[in-house]
This record gives sequence, structure tokens and C-alpha cells, in this order.
Amino acid sequence: MLLRIVFWLVALVPLAWWLDREQSAGRFQRVDELFLDFLVANSREKLTTPDPAAKKDEVLLIRLDPAERDEYAGWPAQPIDWQMILKGIREAESAVVVIPEPLSWGKPSPEFIPALAESMVPLAGLVFGVEAQLAENFTGPAFTGGLDEVFPRFVKAGGDLHLAPTFSALVTAPDEQLRRHGELGLLVEKSLPYVLREGDTLMPGVLAQALARHTHTPYATHRLLLGPGAGAYLQNGLFVPLQNNGEVAFDAKADVHGINALDFLSGGLADALSQENKARIKNAKIIVIGTDDKTQPGAVRAHAQALASILSLPRLRVLARLEQIILWSLAALAGLWIVLRTPRQKAPMRGFFFIFLTIVAGFLAFQTTLLWFPPTMPVALLSASAIIGSLVGRRHVA
Repeated sequence: MLLRIVFWLVALVPLAWWLDREQSAGRFQRVDELFLDFLVANSREKLTTPDPAAKKDEVLLIRLDPAERDEYAGWPAQPIDWQMILKGIREAESAVVVIPEPLSWGKPSPEFIPALAESMVPLAGLVFGVEAQLAENFTGPAFTGGLDEVFPRFVKAGGDLHLAPTFSALVTAPDEQLRRHGELGLLVEKSLPYVLREGDTLMPGVLAQALARHTHTPYATHRLLLGPGAGAYLQNGLFVPLQNNGEVAFDAKADVHGINALDFLSGGLADALSQENKARIKNAKIIVIGTDDKTQPGAVRAHAQALASILSLPRLRVLARLEQIILWSLAALAGLWIVLRTPRQKAPMRGFFFIFLTIVAGFLAFQTTLLWFPPTMPVALLSASAIIGSLVGRRHVA
């Protein structure tokens, strides 16, 4: 028995060390991702049901009402109007500010553009919309006006990527003096694309940019899946359910708290805003600003509703490092039992049985609590123990 223990330790300790190092380096990441995709695909309903414990009012909508256009310096609202609005939300130090409609007034640029750009400097994160035109029977390269180099690309994308909507041209972009103060995201009329395609390149929509900034997810790890089970995986356990083509579905009746933009233009912030609204500005995680006609809700409200819906969804949870080590230890002990107590000819089947129990336990844990663990290490330890048991395990006694 002692000899079998020594043989098992000599084989498994280096294997566990190597597996841990390789897993930390991302060598087995694809295996873990496939396991997570399987879990998510079988828990779709749970992942698309808002969490009752989710914080409310994390998304705030600042409305520029067309019915009040005479109250502004001009219409569409001019740079001086936008400057005062942005100055009024400086209390939202950590909020991502999303402006879906392109801030463009044509050429020559109007006055106060430099002042507007200066008011953007203190804000933690800005996402600007760039209007794109969807391709219809279009086969050539898209016209981007040189902006294609500004957009990030999805590096980790899987599934049927050709399902993503294709755009043929960028129509309207923010004023050139404003672009360097924020990140650009694509938007189109009458839909909310998380991603758009140009050739073999996948570029993020406004929603993707806003959520990437909110969760601090770099595009090197921002994982996208199209087709069956479509969705996007971001940091902090955020999973964004998508339609097969990468569009975001949202509840058009979702309630998002709004503040009239005129409150920032009349008499100063202290006089115009209620204490409740000032608190909402300070606590907001994402602030969406733009034209919103109550009688005919448009893209700005749709973006706010979609973001609010997404942030209310439950989060995926992965076992902490210490918890994973405990799981690995249990798998190793099960493997030791196979080597010491199982007849050699039965060792492979016992190893398969324990692997099956591990996968089932992971499946049930995810179904009930959305908690998951990378399966590579425990499965490898059990497989190696089964092989060792088949070689040096207990001999069958008739």
C-alpha cells in the first residue's frame, strides 16, 4: 500500500503543479470556457430573469425634451447647453457617461466646442455614439472615414460570427475635438446591436463600450458568442444575453429614472435639482444623456432601458482560489481511494464515475446558485489517478 501511495504522489504532485501553472497561463482556458458555455446554455431562463436583490437606479437618464427646444440655446442642443449639463454631473465621479446620439453640429464647428471638451476632462468614462448604416446587398469595404482604427475589436469571439449585422458606412460621428475625450461605439436606427461587423472585423456597439467601461473589461478578455446561446462575458461575472445576431433585447416598458436636462441650465445645480436627484446623480453607475421624446421614445431611452435591464440581471460566480484548492484536494483524495481500494480492472470505470459526479455537481451548483468552477484540474487529477490505479492498483482477489 505504501508503495502505491508513493507512486501516486510522485505522479500526481508534478502533474498538479504543471496543470496549475498552465491553467494560470491560460493554456486550458478554452476548455473552461466551453464548460461555462454549456452551463449558461442550460440556465438561460435564470440568467435573463432580473435579480430581485439588484440595486435600483444604477442607470440614470438625463432627458433633452424636443417639446422644450425653445428653452435651449439652439436645437439640436448646442455645445454650451451640453457643457452645462456635463458640469452638472461632476458629482458622479465613477459613473460611465453614455451619449448615444452623435455630438456633431457640422462644419464649421460652432462656438464653445473647446469649452465643451474641457468639461469632459473630469468625467471618469465617456462613450460616444457613431451612427452607422447597415449594409443591404452591399459587398464592398465599408466607408469609415478613417475611424475604423479608433474602434476596438472583439478578440475573443465564437459561434457563427457572420450572423452579426454588417454596416456599409459610418454616417455621423462626434465632433473631432470631442472624440479624444471618450470611446466610440456604433449605433443604428431601430435596433440595439451589441456588435457590428465589417468584413471579418467585429466592432462594439454603444452598449458594449458602456458595459466594458463599467466593468473595466479589456477587449482582450471581453468574450462574445453569436448563434445559439449568444451572449457576452465580461468581468465581475456579468453575462449579457444576446439574440443570435448579437442584438440586445430589452423591455421597452422598463422604468428608468429620468432628470430633465433643463434642470442643469436654469439657475445652477443647487437651485434646480432636488436633493433626491442630486443623490441619484452621485450614486449612478451609468448616466445616459440625449434627446428623448416622451411621445415617441427613441434610441437614447432604449439604451438606458437596455443598460438598466442588463445591470439588474444575476451575476455569474466562480469559486475563489482557496475554494478551488479545496475542490482539487477532494478530487485528489477520491483519486487516492481509487489507487488504494479499487481493483485494477475497475479503476478506469471508477475514475469515470467520479468525473461524472464532479460534472453533475458543477451543473447542479450552477443551476441553483450560478456558481461554477473550472473543471480542468479536478478532471485531470481523477483521470490520472484512474490510470495509475489501472497500473498499480489493488489486484483482484477471486
